[in-house]
Amino acid sequence: MKPGDPFRIEYIRPGKETTYYDEDLVTQNEICLRTFKTLPKDIVENLSRALQKQNLIAADQSVATITKTYFFDKPFNLLEFRNPEGVLLGYYSDIGEPLIQLAEGNFQMTDLFLDIWLFPDGRLLELDWDEFDDAVQRQIITPAQADLARTAMKKLVEEAKHGTYPHQYLAQD
Repeated sequence: MKPGDPFRIEYIRPGKETTYYDEDLVTQNEICLRTFKTLPKDIVENLSRALQKQNLIAADQSVATITKTYFFDKPFNLLEFRNPEGVLLGYYSDIGEPLIQLAEGNFQMTDLFLDIWLFPDGRLLELDWDEFDDAVQRQIITPAQADLARTAMKKLVEEAKHGTYPHQYLAQD
């Protein structure tokens, strides 16, 4: 694949519907796959409202672009949200199984419920522990997946405290 080529991410949320994201490739190597998307107006409104409701962005802010980095060897992804002027709103990571390639132009990631949000000022929020605990209790994810998620969350929280997350992962292309 080359920059600009379209591809599809099959995003599995165990116990929930699978979502398909049609993306445009920016770069791909053996470590990661990176995309960039300028969002259409309807997505801007819905996504911005959802982030405002969670107090991740202010009521007067909106998301216009997302850069996504999916890793082939790391149990999370990294999303960078920016406003229409290009100002950073925050970083978000879904904790999940590393990205796998199904076929040319088709990839898959399985979400393991835990997420983090890093504000531009360095504050970090751990998200969705309640959903994760419920998934573990209901055996929607395996014990190995649960261990992977807990370990990844702990690692990213520590890296954020030391100032290495997300920057060390943004430089991997």
